Amino acid sequence: MKKILTSIAMALLLVGCAKQYDDTAIKTQIADLDRRVTALESSVEALRSAIGEGVFVAKVQELADPETGKTIGVTVTYTNGDVKYFEITPKVDYAGPVVSIIKNGAGALVWAVDGVAIKDAAGNDVTVYQTPVFTIDGDGNLLVSIDGSDPVVLGQVQNEGATLVDGIFTDIKVLEDKIVLTLSDNSIVNIPFAAAFKLSIENNDIVYDKIRQVIEIPYTVSAKTAGTVVDVMGYDPYYFQVEVTEEKILVTPMADDAAATMMVVADSKVGLVSIVKLSVSNEMVIIVDPEPEDFWEDYVIDSDGGTIVANIVSNVEIDAIPREGDEEWITIVETKAMNAHTITFTVAPNTSKDYRTGRINFFKKGTDRSIHSLYVRQNGFVPGPKDLSKKGSANSYIVTAAGDYKFATVKGNSSESVGTVASADLLWETVNTATAPDVNSIIASVSYADDYITFSTPATLKAGNALIAAKDANGVILWSWHIWIPETEITTNTYGIYNAVMMDRNLGALVAAASGEEAPVESYGFFYQWGRKDPFPGPGATSGSGFAKTTGSAPSQLSGDGATDACKITLEQSIQNPLLMGRANNGDWITPSDNTLWVDESKTIYDPCPPGYRVPARISSEPLHSSDYTAVTGWFESKDYHIFGMGDPVAVFPFTGYLDDYDPASGVAKNGLRALYWTAHKSDDKAAYGMNVRETTSGGNAHKLSTAGKSRGSSVRCVAETVAE
Repeated sequence: MKKILTSIAMALLLVGCAKQYDDTAIKTQIADLDRRVTALESSVEALRSAIGEGVFVAKVQELADPETGKTIGVTVTYTNGDVKYFEITPKVDYAGPVVSIIKNGAGALVWAVDGVAIKDAAGNDVTVYQTPVFTIDGDGNLLVSIDGSDPVVLGQVQNEGATLVDGIFTDIKVLEDKIVLTLSDNSIVNIPFAAAFKLSIENNDIVYDKIRQVIEIPYTVSAKTAGTVVDVMGYDPYYFQVEVTEEKILVTPMADDAAATMMVVADSKVGLVSIVKLSVSNEMVIIVDPEPEDFWEDYVIDSDGGTIVANIVSNVEIDAIPREGDEEWITIVETKAMNAHTITFTVAPNTSKDYRTGRINFFKKGTDRSIHSLYVRQNGFVPGPKDLSKKGSANSYIVTAAGDYKFATVKGNSSESVGTVASADLLWETVNTATAPDVNSIIASVSYADDYITFSTPATLKAGNALIAAKDANGVILWSWHIWIPETEITTNTYGIYNAVMMDRNLGALVAAASGEEAPVESYGFFYQWGRKDPFPGPGATSGSGFAKTTGSAPSQLSGDGATDACKITLEQSIQNPLLMGRANNGDWITPSDNTLWVDESKTIYDPCPPGYRVPARISSEPLHSSDYTAVTGWFESKDYHIFGMGDPVAVFPFTGYLDDYDPASGVAKNGLRALYWTAHKSDDKAAYGMNVRETTSGGNAHKLSTAGKSRGSSVRCVAETVAE
């Protein structure tokens, strides 16, 4: 297993998010730094670039030896949310490589090991504009990777357990707006802190004179990141309605005695949080305590809890331990250490209306030496339906607990309204088998009000799927949403076959198929025509042509009755009739053809996956989209179990069959024998790419990425919108 030595964004600095700035200067004189270090000239802009475009330091902390008081490590907070720690004290008996920055023959500043410039795979010197990542392999070789490239072997490490030491910094000072580094030749490098991430509300009292009057409170967020979310907490929805737009907070008092101290939170999603408190009472809105000085949290988590993955970069092994008392609601699930430490922890639901804070401490492995801490804040429980679209809207939502829920009536992952909604209706329910569920056994009730659809599950949650629609005054469907209630927890992994994590099951499947076991029909999921947001029922059994039974709207519309242009349908018809399947033999279902319904570049409003996930883009370099799956690690097929698998660990794909694009009414074709898993990549106006697999290697397009008519109803395996690190 590789041992992490250093990830040099600047060879010393590391990243984290902590409570508040330590304004005292950090003065550390490090001895023995003159070995094999070439004198170099100052280049402030060049060394800044080594950090990364648009990434700045937010905070630095020192780690002192408790016995000698000498600084032996540094932690630094960057604005990209990572955490890094490096020991920086050279060892007297150190005999391993020394990392430094030198000036090469062309006069450029470049990274060096033992005074010799590092070369990339093309033989070029690695400049300070690039970020080397150093590791030691199992054979004791020193490796360097530049900007994610394949590792280059630099040579043998001279002594076991050697620590890469940067040989150029002799002094570190932390000021209010920057870090000042002194290099071994006494030149100075200034690294600026980021512009303050700050939520601002004008400090003017706001007067309102009646209930149900919408109070508009303008706000701004400086140094706003692309992922910044602004939210309001600390109020009872019985007394207030609150909406947050891009520029304003809209507060509507619902009673004469409505009063609350609301907390407006701006979360950068990269470790920076800013808060303003609003006192709403006596017909006044007053700003109080604009920025609590002691509040700086790494993670702000909803009251229902969840799983968090934190990335910690360090050149020493670490242990992650919740603060005493916090282990009652914070649980460390896993700690991985490759080029970075990945700390996975879960946060239990908070049933109290009050928020709570916790801390995870990091120690040098096997010792009580504290390196860093992550701070967690969990919001208090707010009565009322849980907003599934709060962190992102989509065409499907996952529900894992009984209760009341709501979502915004917007188109897919956009903010565009679906139109003037008059009512909401439960179109159908299914448990993915040949037996139809009882009416309202999956979704107990559905209603619409104030741009939200609200629904409730029965008191005892039942696994299954449902489709809910928003309708206008004439009963015409404006848009519809898939509610997915899995029987078992959905897990994700890259499986070594894709650049983003992938769900362990098909979209709509209630369980995941397992390697070495027959795939149950509950693992098959739904069928989708390429580019459509709404599902068609999957098979009702692991063989045969029958559909899974539904309660509500029957799948009889699969015949395409009422369609136009030789059984093709328009986009409007597909929205108004979610189970109406346009038909064309090896062609497109829609007229006119539209190649933008799904695209590789980003998730679209017609993507059927839940928030944070999408139909996978075609990436020809990834094993998932190989031209020959038999060459992929972990590849297998099982006729007896009706599954195909590949990767490490193995990702299992059931042979779900598909809906023929020329005769869907005849039922499920090739059930238990074949499957097609869509990508978001179109081939032309008629066809698109999918992962084509079957239970025998005979046939010209078996077990590889190939094309199929967009009319074909096929499976979808959702992947994360963001690339895995």
